[in-house]
Amino acid sequence: MSNMYYMVIITKREYGEDFLKYLYESGVHTLTAALCEGTAQQKTLDFLGIEKTEKVMISSVVSKALSEKLLRGLMRTMQIDVPGNGISFTIPLRCANAASLQYLTHGQKSEHSEVTEMEENRFSLVVVIAQKGYTELVMDAARSVNAGGGTIVHAKGVGEKSAASFFGMSIASEQDLIYIVCKNQDEKEIMRTIIEKSGPKQERVAAVFSLPVNNVVGLRSLMDE
Repeated sequence: MSNMYYMVIITKREYGEDFLKYLYESGVHTLTAALCEGTAQQKTLDFLGIEKTEKVMISSVVSKALSEKLLRGLMRTMQIDVPGNGISFTIPLRCANAASLQYLTHGQKSEHSEVTEMEENRFSLVVVIAQKGYTELVMDAARSVNAGGGTIVHAKGVGEKSAASFFGMSIASEQDLIYIVCKNQDEKEIMRTIIEKSGPKQERVAAVFSLPVNNVVGLRSLMDE
């Protein structure tokens, strides 16, 4: 399964249709889109006289070869690497049954390849599930240990009524999912600091976990070594 990836693109909301068109014309027909927002600090927004950045998150499952082609196109054609335009990254897909893959890759050219060696992942995606209204606290903690920006997706828990609360937080309450892409070397420190400064004991963050990211485009601060 190491030749299949979950690709995520985060860009300005006004660019969403152009990116969707680019993906569809590239053979990616099964897509999921969600509205979200950036995590720029309020004092910066106030200084510039602007509101929080409205964004769209587009995701799909693609083959390794197609992901590489798409990432090149996102830079050359869509100019995602221009500061402020967005970010895209891929996460290795570990397991999916045949029927699921057929649905997720509908319209893509089938690729038959030998099993490839596991890649060394240089980046990580830190995912934080926080109580609504505490994203600034989470991001302040993350930035204090070398994290860059993040993306917020507003959500609502759907836990069973019998499990009304967890760490003092209602499972069915409104929550924020915060996505932070970082270098592997910073992953543990970012997660530790978020938990220490805004974790379960403070009843603000319910969970923090990470996923391996093998490729990133559109975030130059991560690429500069």
